[in-house]
Amino acid sequence: MSSLMWYSLFVTLSATQTVSANESSTLDMKVSSCNITGLWRNELGSTLRVKAEGSEVRGVYQTAVESTRGAAGSHRTARIIGIVGNGTQPSVSFSVLWEKGSCSAWVGQCFILRDGAQMLKTFWMLHSVADNLAGDWGSTRMGEDRFFKT
Repeated sequence: MSSLMWYSLFVTLSATQTVSANESSTLDMKVSSCNITGLWRNELGSTLRVKAEGSEVRGVYQTAVESTRGAAGSHRTARIIGIVGNGTQPSVSFSVLWEKGSCSAWVGQCFILRDGAQMLKTFWMLHSVADNLAGDWGSTRMGEDRFFKT
């Protein structure tokens, strides 16, 4: 297969994986609104087990990755606390304090996809503990996570 054919196949497959915010507007949805309560898994294998009561979210996060070995603690788990909005596709925010003192926060929204699956599309920020003010310059990282309800 030529390079152009591989590239075309890659672009086609990538485009079919793209999720737009408007995908929830189809009539064939299996789910009528996002329910934050439950078990979620992101693309790296980290899990989020949450329970929403009113606007409050509590649960446990287990990370599959660490900024440095041991940074998330011996079990790589932490309690989460957060908030969730109202509506069929609510905004959500939650944070954790890791055993070694670093903290992470996620903010995003729950979307209902065409097939009825639920996805939390979030942006995260991790602040690792710095030894001093001079070492603080590189202690914050940011990224994106997509959690799917299992």
